[in-house]
Amino acid sequence: MNLKIINLSNFTKNIKKLYKKYKNLPKDLKILNNILLDNPKAGIYLGSNCYKIRLEKSSISTRKSKDFRIIYYYLDKKQNIYLMTIYSKSDILNIDDKKILEILKNNNL
Repeated sequence: MNLKIINLSNFTKNIKKLYKKYKNLPKDLKILNNILLDNPKAGIYLGSNCYKIRLEKSSISTRKSKDFRIIYYYLDKKQNIYLMTIYSKSDILNIDDKKILEILKNNNL
């Protein structure tokens, strides 16, 4: 399988905000890329070809409830994984379904 991981603009914007607080974020994202390239359906299926996956924060030791959450879009036919958004569970409890659908729509997915 020749998968490609693509950061959507919303994801990139969220990374910039989180990086100010979590300096090891690039290291964590490399781990995420390896996980997704190995198994693109590793996350919890949310519907509309979207998945949510938990990513541990390496910069500080936390409980699972305070790790990062990444929402991504994956469709077998395209062989692309679109990283839609990332957030810290300590900052945002959950992302609204409307927000996920809005990101999909804004990116023609």
